[in-house]
Amino acid sequence: MSGAGAVWGILTALALVVLAVVALTGRVRHLGRRVGSFECALRRPGQRDWTSGIAVFGSGRLDWHRLVSLAHRPARSFVRRDLEIVGRRRRGPGPRGGEVVEVACRYRGEDLELAMVDQALAGLVSWLEAAPPNEGRP
Repeated sequence: MSGAGAVWGILTALALVVLAVVALTGRVRHLGRRVGSFECALRRPGQRDWTSGIAVFGSGRLDWHRLVSLAHRPARSFVRRDLEIVGRRRRGPGPRGGEVVEVACRYRGEDLELAMVDQALAGLVSWLEAAPPNEGRP
């Protein structure tokens, strides 16, 4: 490869990296500005580490999007009538205020944990309790 070809290759790779960063940043900003969105980390049983994300309340479901992803669709969706809070524990102050709470949940027989600030937990609890009686059940 000639010197000019190598320079163009490096510039192309750099442009692709910049485009990916711009796309990721734009996606996170778009999700974070949606009504009913909040920062929410998810951890499945047996995992040690949390996966950062943004959760968005929908009509009858909670959509959870990975923070670092270019996908526009949620990584997980939880139907309101099947999501149950089974426990919680406080973990200390959050990075932007509020206290972080780890919430143990059960969804269709699967155990998982969500972490969010206490104000977001209050919203989640209210949203779960606001479900109409017998929503979607025979």
